[in-house]
Amino acid sequence: MGYDGVINDYFLVRAARFNPRGTLSDDDLAAENISGLKWWKPREVACYDGSDVFSPRDLATLLTALITSGAPAGPVGLGL
Repeated sequence: MGYDGVINDYFLVRAARFNPRGTLSDDDLAAENISGLKWWKPREVACYDGSDVFSPRDLATLLTALITSGAPAGPVGLGL
């Protein structure tokens, strides 16, 4: 797939609710094969059966734990 060796960092940032929208125009997003932006609920992530994959792969579990238990006391190592 051409992404061998990619390392991602994730950060928890508290923010007021907002509609997801970057600075790219709709045409620029389409050029990147992005057809829309939305918030995903953990259940939607867990039930997704498309060909794309989430990173980390257990994202639904991690989001559910974050929502139910709150922020961890320190950094959490995440695998694929």
